[in-house]
Amino acid sequence: MKTIEQLLTSDWYKNVIAELVQLKPHVKFVEHANYEAELLMDSFRERKYVLEGFGVSSPIEEECVQWIMEQIAEDKDKIMSYVAARLTFSEQLDDDPDGEFPEGEEPDAGDRSKVVEVLGFTRSVIANTIIEYDMVKNHSKQLTAYYKRTRIPGAAKFSTKIKKLYTSIAK
Repeated sequence: MKTIEQLLTSDWYKNVIAELVQLKPHVKFVEHANYEAELLMDSFRERKYVLEGFGVSSPIEEECVQWIMEQIAEDKDKIMSYVAARLTFSEQLDDDPDGEFPEGEEPDAGDRSKVVEVLGFTRSVIANTIIEYDMVKNHSKQLTAYYKRTRIPGAAKFSTKIKKLYTSIAK
């Protein structure tokens, strides 16, 4: 297995998904999409940038695939518990499909978007959550910077919530 795309479509990764579905039977995953590999590589790039700074080369896909597989091999039970808890956390977020607006600039009620259908999670969310797990477990001081780099709104608040989530399952 050499590339991120091969990882996300491999039998090994499908087995990881199946194990997660056993932990959370109601979780739905959408079919694999070709954009997932690039988004996952972006997460690896941002992780590397936050941990090593400017002037570092981009991570190589083979290294990223190997890293994901090693993480699961070394800490599978805790990772699966964290991923399950993180998915529950994500399901409970009160996301506004229109985003955040400054006070007084909110759209009128008739101009607001409506969620028509919730499709489920992309399959790459597991690998992305493993990156997050590593950040919160091993590099918690850089977690907010990582969220800022990955364009998470309210990165500092979100980081605090994720640290609490991690603490609740790390017992």
